[in-house]
Amino acid sequence: MDERKLALILSALEENSNPEYMLEQYSVTPEIAASTLILAKDDIKNKVVYDLGCGSGRFTIGAALLGAKKAVGVDIDDNVLEIAKENVALVKEKTGIDVSSVCEWVCTDVEKLDAKAHTVVQFPPFSLDKIFFKKALEISKKVYSIHKDTKSTRDSLSKLCEQTDWQIEAEKKFKYVLAWKEGRKVGREVFLLVAKKLKS
Repeated sequence: MDERKLALILSALEENSNPEYMLEQYSVTPEIAASTLILAKDDIKNKVVYDLGCGSGRFTIGAALLGAKKAVGVDIDDNVLEIAKENVALVKEKTGIDVSSVCEWVCTDVEKLDAKAHTVVQFPPFSLDKIFFKKALEISKKVYSIHKDTKSTRDSLSKLCEQTDWQIEAEKKFKYVLAWKEGRKVGREVFLLVAKKLKS
C-alpha cells in the first residue's frame, strides 16, 4: 500500500466529534499519519506496534493495514476508543480489509501501561509529550513520535534519549493546523522524531 492510498483510507475514519480541551484531544491528520507510517513500515510489518494516546485510532489502524502482527491503541478515554472500534468496521465496509483481529484497544493512563512492543508510533498531547515519549522508550525498541517543534521540546527529548541508551536516527518536519473550539485554528510546526534503542 502506497502513501496516497493509505492517506485516503485514513481520511475516511471518523473523528472525535466532541474533543475534550483538558485531554488535548486533537488528531493527527491523514497525511501526516500516512507519511509517518510509510516511513515506519519496516518497523511495522510483522511487528507488535503500540499507539499511545491513540484517539480514534488513525495510527493503530494504519499500522494494521501495513501488516503489523498486532496493533494496540491506548487511550485514557473509553468514549474515543469506541469510535476507534467503529473505525475498524468502517475500514472493512469501505475497503473490504478486515483488521479487527490485529487491532486491540486498551483504556488506561499511559503512565500505568505495562507492555512490550517492537515499535511505538504516537502523536501525544503537547503538554504531556515528555511523559509519552518516556513511556515509549520504556516499552519498545523503535519510536516514531510527533511533537511540537520547539527548542525546549527537542532538548528534553534528546536528553531522555541520551540518558536511556537511545539514539535519534531521523527527524522530519510537518505543517500542522490545530483546529480547536469555537472554530479557532492555530498553525504550528510539528516534527517527527525517530529513535532507536541501542541495547536489546
